[in-house]
Amino acid sequence: MTRKPIPLPERLSWRDLLQVVFSFAMIPLGLIILYHTVTKIRTVTGYLVGTAFVAFGSYRLYLAYTRYHQLLQNRSKNIK
Repeated sequence: MTRKPIPLPERLSWRDLLQVVFSFAMIPLGLIILYHTVTKIRTVTGYLVGTAFVAFGSYRLYLAYTRYHQLLQNRSKNIK
């Protein structure tokens, strides 16, 4: 099974904006989980979940930035 490249984005949808909002919310939530895990109840699950939230939120923001940059490049190519 071969992988197909993801097509360039044509527009910014409400789903994209909602994912960006959730990604921004995941990072502080992960930091809060980590803070409570370090200061109150030290569990492996708390460290894993907090770190996963921060990492996944950061990754999604990176992807959103990359896709938005591709959208701007695609629009500039279509204008010329």
